[in-house]
Amino acid sequence: MTNLFARIFVCASIVAVLIPAPGPASGQEAIRTGRAQPPADHPLKVFKGIERAWGNSDAAGIASFIGEGRVSIDVRGIGQRGGEFSRSQVLFLFRKMFESDKQTKFEFVKYHNLEKPDRKVFGIAYRSYKNNRSGKVYQDKVYVTLGREGPGWVVAEIKTTR
Repeated sequence: MTNLFARIFVCASIVAVLIPAPGPASGQEAIRTGRAQPPADHPLKVFKGIERAWGNSDAAGIASFIGEGRVSIDVRGIGQRGGEFSRSQVLFLFRKMFESDKQTKFEFVKYHNLEKPDRKVFGIAYRSYKNNRSGKVYQDKVYVTLGREGPGWVVAEIKTTR
């Protein structure tokens, strides 16, 4: 009987050596789930910065991710119909929105084209906010598109849908 246990132990040891243990998630998956920091030029760095700024009602933080050109904005609660805006206009619009609405949740839940970023990458966030005047709570989805500007990524479009 002891000989049988010794053989089983030896076989199990060999199998353990030959079959690799599950390792950490792939680099992209680790970055996406927050277990690793993305490189400075990675689009996820911009998405995380927008998420942090929006959650803190930081209009200047959001405007900092706008490039030198104009950006397409069509966001519910911004007080203006969609259009093309400069960085300084985006700062003004978001500052005004954050004064009238208390942001209760802003979280990116899905990304597209992160693994093979060509010219554009997309992020989808869930947002909840409460209108300070009426007290009504609203929920919607925010779609953020990033594009290349030089070696980095900047916001090309922000729009919301219900």
